[in-house]
Amino acid sequence: MSATQATALPTTPGQALPIALYDHLTQAGRYLHRTRDEAMLRALRTQNIEALAARRILELGCGVGSLLKSLIAYGATPDLLAGIDPNVSHLRRARNASGATVAVADGALLPYRDAAFDLVFIFTALSSMVDIEVRRHAAHEALRVLRPSGMVLVYDFRMNPFNSHVLPVSPSELQHIFEPHHVNIDRVTLAPPLVRLLGGRDSLCRPLEHLVFLHTHMLASITKEAIDA
Repeated sequence: MSATQATALPTTPGQALPIALYDHLTQAGRYLHRTRDEAMLRALRTQNIEALAARRILELGCGVGSLLKSLIAYGATPDLLAGIDPNVSHLRRARNASGATVAVADGALLPYRDAAFDLVFIFTALSSMVDIEVRRHAAHEALRVLRPSGMVLVYDFRMNPFNSHVLPVSPSELQHIFEPHHVNIDRVTLAPPLVRLLGGRDSLCRPLEHLVFLHTHMLASITKEAIDA
């Protein structure tokens, strides 16, 4: 099934996942991306989002466009996709790879009007913001550009990834920066060092997915509810 043919989101692990997008990765890398995508799709379906076509979607910190390409493969409309990143060279690659509209911008100050998007994705971007106030502003901006009843999806480290340039995000912090909206959090992603040790083989990694204490990331969904003044 091609990106242009995709209409409904896949409903079972491995079904219609855009494996070709990850062909350049190691087997471990493909496993990690595939299980991340499966968690993302589950979160979308939990909010009764069964298709991405015709939805206005923004990614904060889109990098070279890997997630944007995946969203297109799952049925998102390229002309309605947008991505921001502070790195100009990354944005050129993201635009060429996905066809999305991209802009040089800081996640804490978005160049979009209020309620411009149906979905906002923040994948491993908050952890690169080491200042809590910057994270808070990014969360507020994501909610500002989101339409009422729209959803923010956050995927990030919940424990130290051994990278001095990033800072993990805790569940309590996510709850705090997105107040007063409810934050639904799932622990996801089998520890990458373990996945690499096991060669990314499904037969070895899949059984360990049930051991939540081996998960290193969070996937959080935040619905923009109406808040009384």
